[in-house]
Amino acid sequence: MNFLRPLRRWLSSWQGLLAGILALCAYLALPALLRAYDPTAGVFDAGYLQWLGLSTVLSFWAVFVAWLSWQIAFTSIDKAADRRLTEWFEALSPREKWYATQVTFALMLGLFLLALKLVPL
Repeated sequence: MNFLRPLRRWLSSWQGLLAGILALCAYLALPALLRAYDPTAGVFDAGYLQWLGLSTVLSFWAVFVAWLSWQIAFTSIDKAADRRLTEWFEALSPREKWYATQVTFALMLGLFLLALKLVPL
């Protein structure tokens, strides 16, 4: 599957952009999805569903803004990190990989919970 290598490389370098695109698409699709659930709902009028949707959009948008800021401010560091992160992760022991994965997941979950707190219900 060598033909997938360029696509995988592009997605690994541009995952922050993908988060921004997903945030925009989710934001634009959310009213239609909410109206499918409740035909009488306004654009932003479906209670908890709207709250969860906007929090998800905010989380994705935060990842996009952090990625974009990193790309703009630290171009050379970003390129170096892109090359070295795989090597760094491969060099970790299985236990360290588990901890690194769990901490990263916990941080992303914390970002989503913060977004839930920031979006008014």
